[in-house]
Amino acid sequence: MKSLTLKLNQREKTLLQVLVAIILIAIIYYLIISPIIGFIQSSDEELKTNVENINRLENLYSSFRKIQQKKSRYISLLNRKNENITSLVEQWANSTGIARNIAYTRRTQSVIQNKYIRVTTNIKLEGVAIQLLLRFLYEIEISNKLLKISYFRIYRGLKGTKTYDVNFKIDSFTTK
Repeated sequence: MKSLTLKLNQREKTLLQVLVAIILIAIIYYLIISPIIGFIQSSDEELKTNVENINRLENLYSSFRKIQQKKSRYISLLNRKNENITSLVEQWANSTGIARNIAYTRRTQSVIQNKYIRVTTNIKLEGVAIQLLLRFLYEIEISNKLLKISYFRIYRGLKGTKTYDVNFKIDSFTTK
């Protein structure tokens, strides 16, 4: 057997060394540097995504707290036994000066979901000035009672005067 010996001149040895260096650099780049760069880039993207998720979660939690506060406020208003709505209407009418303009008040009571009581009060005011009516509605709004005006109709009273006739319904709610 003859042994093969390869004789390379200096130029070929240098080219071979350069080729080996290029292959080593490529191996180091693709096996070590490229995965590190990819990991750093994906970490930055994940960090941004996680920060956005945390901000959304904080906003959701803030909304949840507000809703929970409203719910507890409504539950406390429901559990508080309200005064008779008719007597409250009379109080508000006396404080605003339209007590003489009340034509009638009618109450009906109903049970909702076998859990809540809704009292609907129909009220008719006749010949009331618009400023006094607005003051009366303001008194209803600031009463801190669980009330809802479910129907409101205003129409001109006597011709030539600045008075109006008003029909409206107020729903009040309590627990059973």
